[in-house]
Amino acid sequence: MGGKNKQRTKGNVRPSSSGRAAEVLAREGGAIPGFVGFDTTVTSELSYVPAVHGAEDIDNQVDADFRLVLRKLSKRDVVTRLKAVQDFGTMCQERDAEEVKGVLPYWPRIYCKISVDHDRRIREATQQAFEQLVLKVRRSLAPFLKSLMGHWILSQCDTYTPAASAACQAFEAAFSPAKQPEALGFCKEEILNVLQDILLKETADTLSDPQSVTEEEREAKYLRLLTSSLLGVKKLLSMLLENDRAALEQKLALLVSSGKFWKYSKHKTPQIRGAFFEMICALCRFTPQLVQSEVARLCPAVLLSIDDTDPVVLPHVWEAVLHVDCWTHVNAKKGFLPKLWALLKEGGKGMAKGLHPNLMPLLKKDNPCFSLCQGAISGENKEHANFPADVSFGVRSLQLLPLIEKAVRDPSLQNGPLFLLVTDMLVSWEKRAGLHGEHEEISSKDLFKILLTDFWEELCLMCVRCVDNEDVDAQTLEGVATLLQVMRYPERVSRKQTQKKKSVRLCLSKNEEDEKSVIQEEEVEKLSQTASLQTEHFEDAVCQLAQLCLVHVNEKNSEKHLVFLAQLLQSFHTPRIFSTLLEFDEDEPGDDKWRKEKNPAVRFLLKRVVVWLAEMGCNNTEHLVEMVFSSLCCCSLEETTHILNHITTMGLQWGVILQIIQRACKDSEARTSCREWLKGSLLGEQLLGLTEELCKVGRSSVSSTTQTSNPSWTLISLVLSQNSNSESLIGEVYMEKMLEKLHTTLSEAKSLSDAGNMEPLISFICDVASSFFSSVQDCLLLLSAEELLLTVFKLTAQDQRHTHLSESLLEKLKNVCVAGVKSLVQHCECDVREGGFLHSAALWVMKQLLSISMDIQSLQVLVGAVQSLVETILSVGGQATSILSQFFTHLTPSQTEWTRIRHALSPQWVKSPLLSSRHRGVCEKPTKDMWKLKDSNRLPAHLCVCAVLGRVTQTAAASPCDQMEAPRPSFLPNLKDAVSELLYALQWCKELDYRPAVASGYHNLLAEWGLLDGLHGKVPVNSLLETLYLRSVTEGGLWSLTLENYILTHNLAATHRRALNRLYDSADSLFPVSLSKLSTLQVLCPLMSKEDRETLIALATAGIVNWQENESVYGCLAVLLCCLNGNTPVEEEVIQAILTTIMEWRNSREDWFLFSCDLSETTSEQLNLNVEMIRFLSWLVSRCPAVLGGNQWDFLLCSMLAWLETASENVSSLWNPWVQLFVCENSRLIVTLNQFFTSSSSEELEKLPAELAGEWKDFFVEGIYNLLLPLPVKITEAFPEPDDPVFPMAVLQSLCLALTYIPVQQLNQNALPPRFIADQKTNLPESLQTLLNTLCPLLLFKARPLQITVHHMLEKVMPQLPEESTFHSLCSVFTTESVGIESELPHLACSVYYSTVQDLPAMVRLWWNSQEKRVSSAVEKFTSKYVSPVLSAQEISSVHDSTQMFDSMTVKARSAAREVIATYSVDDIYIELVIQLPQNYPLGSIAVESGRRVGVAVQQWRNWMLQLSTYLTHQNGSIMEGLALWKNNVDKRFEGIEDCMICFSVIHGSNYSLPKKACRTCKKKFHSACLYKWFTSSNKSTCPLCRETFF
Repeated sequence: MGGKNKQRTKGNVRPSSSGRAAEVLAREGGAIPGFVGFDTTVTSELSYVPAVHGAEDIDNQVDADFRLVLRKLSKRDVVTRLKAVQDFGTMCQERDAEEVKGVLPYWPRIYCKISVDHDRRIREATQQAFEQLVLKVRRSLAPFLKSLMGHWILSQCDTYTPAASAACQAFEAAFSPAKQPEALGFCKEEILNVLQDILLKETADTLSDPQSVTEEEREAKYLRLLTSSLLGVKKLLSMLLENDRAALEQKLALLVSSGKFWKYSKHKTPQIRGAFFEMICALCRFTPQLVQSEVARLCPAVLLSIDDTDPVVLPHVWEAVLHVDCWTHVNAKKGFLPKLWALLKEGGKGMAKGLHPNLMPLLKKDNPCFSLCQGAISGENKEHANFPADVSFGVRSLQLLPLIEKAVRDPSLQNGPLFLLVTDMLVSWEKRAGLHGEHEEISSKDLFKILLTDFWEELCLMCVRCVDNEDVDAQTLEGVATLLQVMRYPERVSRKQTQKKKSVRLCLSKNEEDEKSVIQEEEVEKLSQTASLQTEHFEDAVCQLAQLCLVHVNEKNSEKHLVFLAQLLQSFHTPRIFSTLLEFDEDEPGDDKWRKEKNPAVRFLLKRVVVWLAEMGCNNTEHLVEMVFSSLCCCSLEETTHILNHITTMGLQWGVILQIIQRACKDSEARTSCREWLKGSLLGEQLLGLTEELCKVGRSSVSSTTQTSNPSWTLISLVLSQNSNSESLIGEVYMEKMLEKLHTTLSEAKSLSDAGNMEPLISFICDVASSFFSSVQDCLLLLSAEELLLTVFKLTAQDQRHTHLSESLLEKLKNVCVAGVKSLVQHCECDVREGGFLHSAALWVMKQLLSISMDIQSLQVLVGAVQSLVETILSVGGQATSILSQFFTHLTPSQTEWTRIRHALSPQWVKSPLLSSRHRGVCEKPTKDMWKLKDSNRLPAHLCVCAVLGRVTQTAAASPCDQMEAPRPSFLPNLKDAVSELLYALQWCKELDYRPAVASGYHNLLAEWGLLDGLHGKVPVNSLLETLYLRSVTEGGLWSLTLENYILTHNLAATHRRALNRLYDSADSLFPVSLSKLSTLQVLCPLMSKEDRETLIALATAGIVNWQENESVYGCLAVLLCCLNGNTPVEEEVIQAILTTIMEWRNSREDWFLFSCDLSETTSEQLNLNVEMIRFLSWLVSRCPAVLGGNQWDFLLCSMLAWLETASENVSSLWNPWVQLFVCENSRLIVTLNQFFTSSSSEELEKLPAELAGEWKDFFVEGIYNLLLPLPVKITEAFPEPDDPVFPMAVLQSLCLALTYIPVQQLNQNALPPRFIADQKTNLPESLQTLLNTLCPLLLFKARPLQITVHHMLEKVMPQLPEESTFHSLCSVFTTESVGIESELPHLACSVYYSTVQDLPAMVRLWWNSQEKRVSSAVEKFTSKYVSPVLSAQEISSVHDSTQMFDSMTVKARSAAREVIATYSVDDIYIELVIQLPQNYPLGSIAVESGRRVGVAVQQWRNWMLQLSTYLTHQNGSIMEGLALWKNNVDKRFEGIEDCMICFSVIHGSNYSLPKKACRTCKKKFHSACLYKWFTSSNKSTCPLCRETFF
């Protein structure tokens, strides 16, 4: 049946002959055999499918990919198995639950094998894959639990921690904590069977195949499974319920009764021994009756293993020892105690930390061995008659004194419990000796007295040996001092609580056999309070040591012994000690000076300690200071004050005085005794002089002195900040003088230009002030303290360029300011008193804002300081709101000051709203310099004040104290005024278009602070609206624009219509019209009702008609136009009356019309009146031309022409915004007339006067453009720089718009002044050549509107130029699709983007993916809305209209769903593809989805879909082109040509070539381009598949 190497037919899943034979056997024999060579043991080479009846059907239920992975799990190669396990976990996570459930029947046998694999990576990956399986199948795992649970528990106790952790995680994923005991109880027998088999039956050779696994690996696996099994039994017992444990006792008895089991206690592997004792502990705890039956083996196994000091074993051995309470099967004297003694003698053999905590619980256990030892030591055993001698011998034999000496010399033992235990022992001996007043037998007292005497003699000799040594180290002396201090004051030693341990006591005696085990918690009793030693030997030893120290100090100047003496006196400051020291030093010279002092402590202090202080300076004098206070403990208050005054006048270094004061403040007793000295004038004058000296030295900037002045500054800080019970440390008079001196010094530093040299001094003052403000209550009640705080605040509120302070020093000052303000707010009253810190700080801030020009950086610093101040006030809480309210009042300017700083703002804001018809205003005597932007970095005062108040308001609103019932006005007074001014400042910047750098910087600063909304939300809308309205009515100007912006920004017309109507009582209340009322009317008119506007028209018409009696004709005309532009209905008679009145003005008030006049001498009021008349005439032409008769048309056209002539004569005055407005409105009138005469219908033209159309074409057009055409040249000559602030760009735009309507005839017959170029050869007419020479240079002028307009004019005359003319090619560069000027550039940009997306979608998609989120979102939104629908429709339409035909493939398109469906069918193979265009096509990737498929493998299908998706995403082709390439790939694949294994395509995506380059080893073929890319990217010349060198 075929050769050995014959390839099996692909896709054949029918079992081989052996499988069919097994099926026959099963059918005939009635049994279900396994595969030949496979059994149910762990060592069998398992396949993924058992040979059962109907295996062919079962095999078909498993997914093909799962079958492949499960086959790989039985491979020998470690990497293959590891990759297969990882793939299995991934597939379980990604596949449907039904597919994964098909694997469950075959998973238990595979899991039981690979979960104990020798490779730890495979074991870990197995548990991770198992977790994914559990999460997917959930309850479907239940039928297979019993076959899984044994090895699952085994894996949870794996010696490789990551694998065990993964198994536990899988177990927790499968069962909740409440369900885990139930699951284990369900499988308890199966689990125990697996564990018992490994412990009792299996060997290294049975667990692994000796033929395929090395001996070393077999042994390692066996040891690991033994350890895991022992731990598994422990885990099982600990997690089972009580009734389940009882059910297992019979099976556990088989395990415990086995001799092999008990041999594990002596196993050579520490891990197994440790696991064994852990299991023993679990058995003792959970099954005590079972262990009781094996006590004869248990006790020797545990108690005789205490010498096992392996770190893995020891903790568990001793835990087991504490669980065992039976000694009948162990000889304690011969077996247990020698091992314990050897263990203790060698210090636990390096395991003291794990051993010693178990000794005390062991000693407390009731066992006969230790009861005997305790009785002998306590003297209760009568056989030992000579007990004290025995005890003395015992003390020596146990080497107690050498142990004490070792502890004294070892710093690590000095703080241990030994000294306290020795003290307890001595106190016990003293009690037995009757030294504590207790009545004992006389013989016992004498014996213990002898014992105490002997001990103290030995101890004294030991201490003398340690001290009387010139080379002794300081640590040894410190150890002796510590020993004596513990003996002196044992109650001061902190006792550590012994760690609680859980203990199980087994009642295994004959009388208690039937009792159950009792689990109890035992705690070592606390040591009783140790009494003080009463023996005289103690004080004798201390006196001896003190004299010995004094000898070393006097003769050898030993500083170590001096420190030791200070430590002795600290604990033993008794008159006897000082008398002993004086007696020893009696013959010293100079003794007569202090002989009059009767107190030995005073004499010793003045005779010795003070001298030592003077000699040592301030280096290492802490022990001498302690010696001083030890001596003062024996002195009266008068003596203490006398001694300290004497020390103060000795001229000691200030570091010594600092240490003395610090020691005096250490405890209340010392402070009370030193109070008179601290409050005295002697110390106060010394400290005041020190302060003056420090400030003087600091100003000298001598760096060498700053190091020595550190203790002095610390001393000043201490005496100012230290207080107790609201009482200062020193006299308040001296404290205030010292603060005044610091304030004076800091003020001088602030005014110096080179303040940077004084940083050390300022830093010291900061430290002192910070400590003072933080520590002293009511410190700000001192006037000097408030002045100091104000100076600090000023330094923090000024720019570093002025103060020259470093960042670190500035941070210090800020911290000082915060501490001071907190102290002030916490302890002051609710009022901000005049002259206080907050009042003075607010006035200073206002002075800075109103009188000093500030730049952005200076304003930031000042605002930051004020904000920090406000935050500090609010952080205190309580009365903070009242204080902040008063502070805000002082920080707010008065109305007069507000008006002054508003008027100081630059008037340049008028230009933009004036030219855009949003504002109607006037200006008295405008000058050219007024409109030039000054390059200044100084902010106006108004902006600075608004920024400060806005930041304060924002900070106050964000604080918790302001989070009350909403809506509620803020507690800050006059808040609506501050918010109104802030809105005014923002509007000022907006009207300037943020062009000056200072306005832009200010706007960015407010944006950074979040103030661009003007804080309008902090004030009720109605209140703020009313304020802005009143300001607009009374002042107009920018207030009106602020009101308009506030209404539009917040859509108040829709949300607060009633509030807007309530602003004015009625429309006639706004008459008579003033400039401010006019500005307000212009804002409110679009929001008024129809009735109100009709009322305004009636009032305005009356004012115009009765112009002789009305002075505000301009206002009435402006109000009329506002209403007319709002589409207010008006009768024709009214229009006729108004037009007649204007024509009457032409006759009676000719001076009102600016005909042939000098506009430089004209006022803005006159220009405004003409502007309003021009606007009215434009409205007539565009809205109501039928009203105009012949005379009216003549008046309109002649006036227009006269105004244009005036404009052409006054080009030099175009710097004036009102002149610009005049010219712009006249140009708009010309455009309106052009549009009317060119776009009106014939019916409308017939209604006009008979000769009007002819006059317009023959006379007026020529007159208009003869004046209009030279104007751009005149403007560019008068204003050559388009970037100049006074450049009339608005005029140029209006004129250019009017010039676009110029007829060609007018261009050819222009009246431009002749302009020729030298040596210019031309055949053109003079007028045309002049036109070209005039207009072509304007193409280079940097004004886009002019360039576009010149282009349009030249384009009109191009057909008349010769074809060879170079001008044609020059001007063709400027061709454009759009005639409009304003929208021309956006249209060009859209056209370019559309063409790019259409032709290069892949490139645009790559660019879009690389952009930041803000840009990509904007592009996607635009593309989805405007581009994607067009391109998607084109793409779908191209599929519909395509004439390309495919063999065996049909393509359909669904325009509604934006889908293309391709169906490919060959023979029995059927493939359907669905191509979905995204909403943001072509930015998003085209989705390629699979429809129906028949006869194609999954992997091949994925490759084909990937090919098409890759082409459509990364190539610039169409869908039809991509489908054609995909079909060619499929055709070639069915023709037998294999895919290129690099790109997985038959046909290359770019050069359409076939795979031709074959590897000589694996015979696979690749595209040449793919191989080249592979070689260059990998830097290798190997085959991508077999990794052999590619030839």
